[in-house]
Amino acid sequence: MTHKSYMKYVSTLANKLMGTKTVIGVKQKNPKTFQFIANRISLTRFSGLPLTILSIAIFSNMLLLFDFTEDTINSKEFIEIDTFITKLFFSIRSESLAKVFYLLSKLCDIPAVSIIGTSLSILFLIKKKYYYAIGIITSLLGSGLSIYLGKNIFEIDRPHEYAYYQENYFSFPSGHATISVAFYGLLFYFLIRNNYSFKTWGISAAIAFVFWILIGISRLYLCVHYFSDVIAGYILGFLWLILSISIIEWKNFNIKHTHHQNLK
Repeated sequence: MTHKSYMKYVSTLANKLMGTKTVIGVKQKNPKTFQFIANRISLTRFSGLPLTILSIAIFSNMLLLFDFTEDTINSKEFIEIDTFITKLFFSIRSESLAKVFYLLSKLCDIPAVSIIGTSLSILFLIKKKYYYAIGIITSLLGSGLSIYLGKNIFEIDRPHEYAYYQENYFSFPSGHATISVAFYGLLFYFLIRNNYSFKTWGISAAIAFVFWILIGISRLYLCVHYFSDVIAGYILGFLWLILSISIIEWKNFNIKHTHHQNLK
């Protein structure tokens, strides 16, 4: 199945869903509510899907920074789970595999991400795909801000006693886990979006998932993060990934829509 035929299938499915008796009934009984929901998922304006995703991302980030999150990660049960998993990975760690995970985790370090992100942004700007560059900037700045705030608010120390190497900054959330999803997830999205083979979509998505898992495991195997750090990083990264993609799709939709209107 090609990208175009897949999108046509999704569009047809959506139209059929909107034409069902249930949806029509809801629309007739609650027209204002129905229109409000429709506007929130619209790609024709920024106040539609992009703003909806942005609001969800901001709200979810705030939840992660509220007191109840701190109470949860500092609870006896969470501490016991984090400690158990850290000791488990420490007990099975080998020098050779630790070096492999150490090198893998370097892909999510600030220097590597900065070089790749800057290079791709310049390339997209040269090719006049400005919305791709905007997506990258949103992904990096948004996730970077979440990581900075989280670490400085919670001030959770790393498991230094078991660490393969010493990290001097706070632990929660994992910056590497966040970046692996928010930034590298966006790169995988670029590959999927510009490849018309549906089979390639599945392969790329599977590779992205494996990459995310390996980055998370690398932080646990090296004992420089707790399990809760990695999970929080995944959540933050996913939120910024979705927001970045929604902005790109909104910009791309409006560009095509404007072009179509100019041709008429």
